[in-house]
Amino acid sequence: MLTLKAKEKWRHLKNYLQAKYNQIINLPDAPSRIAHGVALGAALDFFPIPLISIPVAYLLARLIRVNAVAAALSAAFFKWAVPFFYALNYMVGRALIGDDVMVATADAHPVPPAIRELGYPFLLGALVDASLAWLLVYFPVRRLLESRQK
Repeated sequence: MLTLKAKEKWRHLKNYLQAKYNQIINLPDAPSRIAHGVALGAALDFFPIPLISIPVAYLLARLIRVNAVAAALSAAFFKWAVPFFYALNYMVGRALIGDDVMVATADAHPVPPAIRELGYPFLLGALVDASLAWLLVYFPVRRLLESRQK
């Protein structure tokens, strides 16, 4: 049985999720543009740009002409899951590349510090996971928005 404090936390979480849902659902734009924005914001949270992914999502959405507000809202919403996304990135990258991957750091092939610290398995996993996340978010959101318009 949940305590009163636990029930209050669940109620707060439910209200927060419902508010974010309503913000995105009530955006005045075409369903495909909103769905693209939501998927873009969610996909960007898989990449190693933790604090600036919200403005990056907004600017990138404006650049490719999708709903920038939806992109920024979804990038902000998925911040709670970033540690899980990073762990998933690394596991997927290691599974695709293999366990015996070493990052080259010779002077002839300088590696940027971010890549050296995270490693190629992480970045490959981020690319694969972000692509899958985009697909898994775009189609259901678009279908939901189109059904609400009817």
